[in-house]
Amino acid sequence: MNLLTRGIAVSLILLCSAARSAGPDVDALIPRLARLPPATIAFTEARFSALLREPVIVAGEVSYLGPGSFERRVTLPYRETTAIHGESVRIEREGEASRTFGLKRAPELGGLLSGFAALLSGDAAAVAREFSVASTGDEKSWALELTPLTRNDRRRLRQILVSGAESETRCFAVVSEQGSASVMLLGSAAEQPIAGDATLDALLRRCRVE
Repeated sequence: MNLLTRGIAVSLILLCSAARSAGPDVDALIPRLARLPPATIAFTEARFSALLREPVIVAGEVSYLGPGSFERRVTLPYRETTAIHGESVRIEREGEASRTFGLKRAPELGGLLSGFAALLSGDAAAVAREFSVASTGDEKSWALELTPLTRNDRRRLRQILVSGAESETRCFAVVSEQGSASVMLLGSAAEQPIAGDATLDALLRRCRVE
């Protein structure tokens, strides 16, 4: 286990340790997160990898267009659109040739899509079919820890962590089994920039809603 992977494991424990036995009712919470497609929200994201000395920080908008359809548009510090439709991913970056590949090659994108789609559909039963779900906090300040149920999914995706306040999702973190991680601050939480020297632990602490 490398240092980044070890740090991710510690950070996950820190984020999800508080009030584990007294979390909100998942079956009541998830329906409140539902949004009718197309649903678009601003984001700021930091991506961490053992291959990088510092996180990659981008900002833009994410759109849920319906089951199996998702777009992520980066506007800063460059312009790039990632469109996911079914199992196909297409990336278009300004000044470069577009690329198309299968979703299986991008476990974090797959986790982002499956997690977003499951939550934004508001279907708690659908979430339970794909993930084991643990909740912490209370109705006003909550966090969900989603772990893939199938062995194949766990080989690519370790965990999805979601936190928010009432019916607003403010943080969406995806951790791959390869040791990389991304933390996406959403909506009002994305208004404050992420510092270039931000650490994964600091961002996960920021995801908590006090």
